Amino acid sequence: MVVAPASSLRSTSIHWRIHILRLLQQQNEEETQPFRGIIQSYTQIARQNQALKLHLEHLEKELVILRHGAAEISGSSVGSGAGTGEGKEDQVRKLHRKVLRLQEELTDKFRLEVQGTTSQLQMSKEIQDLFQKCQAARAESEASKAEVEGLRAREPAFVAQAAMATTDLEIVQGELGRARARLDAVEKERTRLRAQNEELIQRIVGEKSRNADEMNRMTELVEQMRVQLRAQGVQAGSQGGVNSQKADLAMSLQSPGRDGLPSRCYQQFKAHATDVNDVAYNENGAWLATAGGDGYVRVWEERTGRLKTTLHGADVMLGLDFRGDFVVGGSSDHTCKLWSLASERVHRTFVGHSGNVYAVKMVAGDGRAILTGGADRTIRLWDVGRVNCKQILRSGSTCNGLDIGMDGHVPVSAHQDGGLRVWDLRAGNPSMIVRAFETQATSVQYGQNFTVLANSRDNVIKIVDTRTFETLHVLRHEDYRTFLNWSRACFSPSSAYVAAGSANGQFFIWDAVTGDVKSTLNADAMPSLSGSGGRMGIRNNSFSSSHDGGGSSSSSSASGVVESGRGITNCAWKGQQLATCTKGGDVCLWG
Repeated sequence: MVVAPASSLRSTSIHWRIHILRLLQQQNEEETQPFRGIIQSYTQIARQNQALKLHLEHLEKELVILRHGAAEISGSSVGSGAGTGEGKEDQVRKLHRKVLRLQEELTDKFRLEVQGTTSQLQMSKEIQDLFQKCQAARAESEASKAEVEGLRAREPAFVAQAAMATTDLEIVQGELGRARARLDAVEKERTRLRAQNEELIQRIVGEKSRNADEMNRMTELVEQMRVQLRAQGVQAGSQGGVNSQKADLAMSLQSPGRDGLPSRCYQQFKAHATDVNDVAYNENGAWLATAGGDGYVRVWEERTGRLKTTLHGADVMLGLDFRGDFVVGGSSDHTCKLWSLASERVHRTFVGHSGNVYAVKMVAGDGRAILTGGADRTIRLWDVGRVNCKQILRSGSTCNGLDIGMDGHVPVSAHQDGGLRVWDLRAGNPSMIVRAFETQATSVQYGQNFTVLANSRDNVIKIVDTRTFETLHVLRHEDYRTFLNWSRACFSPSSAYVAAGSANGQFFIWDAVTGDVKSTLNADAMPSLSGSGGRMGIRNNSFSSSHDGGGSSSSSSASGVVESGRGITNCAWKGQQLATCTKGGDVCLWG
């Protein structure tokens, strides 16, 4: 350890003290500079005051001396004679005047002293005020210095932020330029697509005009054949028979495809713990969705009956539709839910109905819109993207079922008052109301060849021509019983057949062209639910028309079957597959 010499330490201490002294002197100069004039004035006033005090003391001494002299003169005047009296009186008067003059001067001195003291006090107060202001200004100066130092310390950060902001601005400007370029490209593409759309519209209008001409030609041909038949003596029959011949002729001219009749149940499984209220295929028929009274919607693989996913709904799930990766369902909690199979979660919830939602339908070709109908006597068109109601159609009767054509503009609905309503979405009113049934219409479905299929609580099914709104066929069977307000009958894919399930568990298939019962699938021949499915018993019927009998079950026995869960609630037909669901929660796949 190296020890510094004592002389070096003393020299350092002396330099340090000199430096401190210089700093103190400099600070004193800076602090006393604003008060230098006041201090000088104060010093001068103090000196004047001191001089006045000395002069006052001198005058007081002279006054005392004069008063003493006056008293002596007065005493001596009493003892002396009259000869000298007059001279003494003059001397006394002079002394008296001098005393008065000295008293006045003393009074003036006192007054000046008071004024000086007052001025001194006032200046002292001003000095204190100025000192406080100086202290405040000094504190403010220190704060400003600290703030300046802080800003100087943060200056590099500000510079770095400014540089980053400049870089970000350049990036944003570049992105804006690219976005503008993309917008210009999109605008050009939109202009091109609009031109193509207009061209397509013109083509569609021309095609519709040609179709109308072809239809008029076919109608004229039908009338000519009627005239020929009458000329040959053929009885025309009832008006319904004439309408049926028109439909048969039109379908024969258009040569529709014929679907194969299902002959066996190749898959049967328990889908829900309680009743299955609806069933629907996706577009290619690979997947099947079921809506249960247990509040769930389940998606199944059609070929194997394997459960793909379970979607959580609410209360009792009623109506159902299935398109692409989305399933939509209505429920008894007055809402409609849209699920995504990709996320297996609720994608949208539509709230607005004030009653049960019995019927739901995705608008074909437009996954952005959904139609719903329910017990609040309204049909609502929903915007999926904005999750709001685009349009409300007021029907005046509970909507049990609905469908919409491929054009997405002409919905048709089935109602509790037995009527079918065809809607014009542009006007928001029904363009036609068909009083098809005496009691409730439970379902409606568009078919090919300008037809719709409607089921009812009358235990009859009707095929109606959408051009004339006349009934083409009345499909019935003495064992057929409709027992739910939303029980649905369905067309086959080519509209060649009609399928519907009964309350007693039987499944009927009618020929849509002739109106005859083609086959009855006997629910009593179903194997046990524990199996994977087996060959079902089929009974070929020889009914020549829809008015013939065929079976021995009564309505009372049907009611008993419903209680045991055998009643078929709904059905769906896609391609060569046909699915039915029951009150007991079972699903049967037919082929």
